[in-house]
Amino acid sequence: MKFRYVFAALVLAPVALGAQGGGVAPSELLKPLADSWPTHNGDYSGRRYSALTHVNKATVKNLSLAWVGRLREGARGANVGGEGTIEFPDPGPATVKASALMVDGTIYLSTPDNAWALDARDGRELWHFFWKTRGGTHIANRGLGMWNNYLYMETPDNYLVSLDAKTGKERWHKVIADFSLQYFSTVAPVIVGNHVIAGTGNDIDSPGFLQSFDPETGDLQWKLYTVPMNPGDPGLDTWPSLDAARHGGAQPWMPGAYDPETGLYIFGTGNPTPAYTA
Repeated sequence: MKFRYVFAALVLAPVALGAQGGGVAPSELLKPLADSWPTHNGDYSGRRYSALTHVNKATVKNLSLAWVGRLREGARGANVGGEGTIEFPDPGPATVKASALMVDGTIYLSTPDNAWALDARDGRELWHFFWKTRGGTHIANRGLGMWNNYLYMETPDNYLVSLDAKTGKERWHKVIADFSLQYFSTVAPVIVGNHVIAGTGNDIDSPGFLQSFDPETGDLQWKLYTVPMNPGDPGLDTWPSLDAARHGGAQPWMPGAYDPETGLYIFGTGNPTPAYTA
């Protein structure tokens, strides 16, 4: 049995929290970051800068521990989903690599195959979701995306899963990458308007791509490859051949930033390859 711990700090006086269990309207994601943290970087800018002033240079010394919450992974007591049969064994120390969301007094947190809602006031678990996996690389989960009253998470065996934010029950799941090609998915989805933008990862020479899904149905809206895949694609002249480009990797495994003035989603890639394909 594996446990993970979440810590919260309290400053000079309790911060007023809104009604618990509310969602995030798409228009709210366009506002500067203030008393909630509704997406991976807080807001679309990626700056992780909050307009709140209660914690500052003078008051930070007064922060102290408010509560400790213990997270138990696995199927026991959880809402269970998944296409597989495995409760994946973590071979090393349990770690949380996700950016937590905090909306209306509720913290939403994830690890590979797991998601939780916690009361931000005392760390009490409100619900737990567990995904029975087919396997894959369980290196991390970067966090959740939120749209209205729905949450979105990726799984190591390459599914995009939508959960009801109030209950933690699954709404739907969709395949986002080919498991047989050893893709593994860790990205925190970013929601822009009615687009759930999801990337994935791969270390063995498969092409990188970014995809957008419908937040209501999970249907694929578009797919962008990050390397040339066809004759005439931009950048093909920088590769020795089309076959080399198709094995070029360039995985978008971290969330990007969004500029509402230009409508541009700006993201980086990693994992340049080929590493194994001669």
